Amino acid sequence: MARRHFAAALLIGLFGASTAQAASVSFYLDQSNRLADDVNYLQVTIADGAAGAIDFTVTALQPLLDIAGNNFGIQDFAFNVVGGTGAARRNVSDLPSRWRARNGGRMPGFGLYDMTVSGSARTRQESLSFSITGVSLDTILSYVDLSTGRSPEGFSLFSAQVFGLAAGNCNARRGPCVRQAYFGGNIAAVEAVPAPPAIWLLGTAVAALATRRSYGRSCDPDCP
Repeated sequence: MARRHFAAALLIGLFGASTAQAASVSFYLDQSNRLADDVNYLQVTIADGAAGAIDFTVTALQPLLDIAGNNFGIQDFAFNVVGGTGAARRNVSDLPSRWRARNGGRMPGFGLYDMTVSGSARTRQESLSFSITGVSLDTILSYVDLSTGRSPEGFSLFSAQVFGLAAGNCNARRGPCVRQAYFGGNIAAVEAVPAPPAIWLLGTAVAALATRRSYGRSCDPDCP
């Protein structure tokens, strides 16, 4: 369990007191279980909201928009909660209509997460927004931690499932075509506001940790 939250401790150490003034931090999801890696497919931004809320925004970026087909959008998004924060599904608010939150969740390729928000084929979102409310003393870094469990694509801070893709030879009856994929990542976006000097170390350090965990062991002792 100590190893489970090492990433959070690393983040807090890198940002230090600057998190008290941070308006938001952003990360790219640049890994995929079905498409090429090292492409910024989605951006996750966690921001200080009104009345103590923590606001999430998950946005599909141009590389995904370029291969968007019919009924394109994010259908699932998963994230973690640093131990002791106390957030649960009941604290998730302002989801799109007919979306729901649940505790736990597995994202194929990227492991196990503490919380998942999900829609349906009729409620997919090109840009997904929601808030965490009613949690005492949480900060934006309370929701930045690596996944656990079996993670063949590597451990990730966040993961999203996107449907409605049209990547490949989708017009051919038997051509290779990707219509759905999972995405994950740990890369800090330079758009973080404000961007303290430690932000440049953040992406490198967390990515290195995720890689070390991925190559060192693909499954925690207590995972299925």
